[in-house]
Amino acid sequence: MKRETDYGYEIKPVYTPEDIADLDYTKDVGDPGAYPYVRGYHPNGYRNRVWTRRMTAGIGSSKRTNEVLKRYREMGQTQGILVICDRPNAMPIDADHPMGRREAGVLGWHGASLLEFEELMDGIPLTGQSITLLGSSAMSCMRLAYVVALAEKRGMDFREVHGSVTEYPFCSTCGQTDHMPLDLLIKLWMDSSEFIVRNKIHMRSGILSQHFQESGGNNAQALAMEIAQLKELLGLLVNERGLDFDDLSLLPYELVSVGSRFFEEIAKVRALRRMYAKMAKETFKAKTDKACQLLISVHTSGRTMTYQQPLNNIARCAIQTLAGAIAGCTAIDNACLDNAHAEPSAFAARMSLNTQHIVSDETGVTDVTDPLAGSYFVEYLTSRIEEEAYKILKQIEDQGGMTAAVKKGYIHNMMEESARKRQKEIESGERLVVGVNELAIPPEEDDEIPIESVVASDSEEIAERMENWKRKRNIPLLKEAIARVYDDAKKGRNFNLMPSIIEAVKAYGTAGEITGVIRMANGYHYDPLEMIECPFAL
Repeated sequence: MKRETDYGYEIKPVYTPEDIADLDYTKDVGDPGAYPYVRGYHPNGYRNRVWTRRMTAGIGSSKRTNEVLKRYREMGQTQGILVICDRPNAMPIDADHPMGRREAGVLGWHGASLLEFEELMDGIPLTGQSITLLGSSAMSCMRLAYVVALAEKRGMDFREVHGSVTEYPFCSTCGQTDHMPLDLLIKLWMDSSEFIVRNKIHMRSGILSQHFQESGGNNAQALAMEIAQLKELLGLLVNERGLDFDDLSLLPYELVSVGSRFFEEIAKVRALRRMYAKMAKETFKAKTDKACQLLISVHTSGRTMTYQQPLNNIARCAIQTLAGAIAGCTAIDNACLDNAHAEPSAFAARMSLNTQHIVSDETGVTDVTDPLAGSYFVEYLTSRIEEEAYKILKQIEDQGGMTAAVKKGYIHNMMEESARKRQKEIESGERLVVGVNELAIPPEEDDEIPIESVVASDSEEIAERMENWKRKRNIPLLKEAIARVYDDAKKGRNFNLMPSIIEAVKAYGTAGEITGVIRMANGYHYDPLEMIECPFAL
């Protein structure tokens, strides 16, 4: 068994003051609430407010996912909701697309229209909780438009809604399935981000390392990826859209993947806060303390959850939840015991949500802010992972920055190499995984657990419903709105499409239709899979 960090540094049997002799507490660590925020942003930590405890939802039809969200509320999830979208939505294509008919609702919610968002949120308030919709970057503008349109339909000011519905444009590189060209993804992300900032909407945009790490990247690479993305994307908003960085600082949030390497995961989050604070102050000349603080949420690692002996995943979830809590975060969503099989069953969801409550209410972890500060080992790990991350960041910048590194295949190769190394360690026995290469049992003796499933007829039902509903819309109004999106999309990279997208969404234009005409206006085929033609005369 190897004794080293997941990014390759040997771990000694004991750590002493000599290992952190160069550490200046005031300059390098600081008190909670003080720059460089290694110990967190709030002096009292969780005493003032415990992290948002939530579970992922998203399976089958909008009505079915709505029922799951309501069930979660009955279980005690009241601070926020988290919905993941399915693969056709990520592309994005509609449920009645030839390929969409096969997978609509299988691995998430098929939110391809305002109608489906209305059904998703039926009986659920838009305010009083955070609303997070996770999907591909290609759908970011659409999801933001849903929120604006539904808030106005309910007679509310959309600025009162808070949460996150937009995502960074590099997610397709890290395992998401959208088929939008990268340059167009960046343009649409800037449109939604600029709209949020200029209209003072309380919405965050996910600029994540989670997808990269869940697809195989290691902890140090994940930190480098996160800072590289933030530096480039926020820089574009400052330089191309003329936004002030201190206003932008309320836009990004990071969903960090926390695995089972307990001390290393805690060190990673502490290092991320310091790296972001330095970037904000040194690169963007942040003028306020708030602008140096990156909102960080935790996703306990899905890739550590095993098919074999799935009840073992309860222990993994508990360890990772505790690590996320000690590290200090704003929200946690848990990978469930059935994560390797399907979306959470009611049983698995209750276990994971209860795990969060047990950690917050029974362990005493909320009593003290950053309780592991001063540990020779943790402080050493925090500095070491930051040091390694900066080396990788320099390599990305030597490629020409994040966009260039993605286009050259550098990011994909780095992720693939790390994933391959991890798998070889499991196969050789250097890395032990209980139930897989240690204490394995025959399949017939494995644990029986309930599995939440979607069958082919469910997807076809979603598709047929959309097919029939499309004919009942106000077609003249829709055509007018779609034509405006098409015309506006021809006006260049820095012309903001959000106003016309919102109007098309209000006319019940679908994701496939709206993003399709944006693609056409930019010289691409209407359909990302080139299987259907545009139904509008443009």
